[in-house]
Amino acid sequence: MAMLGMYEARGILAAIGCEVNADFHALDSNQVARTLMEADQRKYKAPRNANGSRARYFFAYVQRRAMRKA
Repeated sequence: MAMLGMYEARGILAAIGCEVNADFHALDSNQVARTLMEADQRKYKAPRNANGSRARYFFAYVQRRAMRKA
């Protein structure tokens, strides 16, 4: 999987329907499903030692990339 750019990450967040710095646990089930769809499109795999869902790890990754400077 290629690294996401800041603008691409912000586009993913817009497609999910949330803002930068949103809390994953505050998302509704439709937003979590859209997060998984975006992860599937990018062939995202959670780390082997992941202590949580793939959706949560992908959401955290997108949030980190969206907050970076261009």
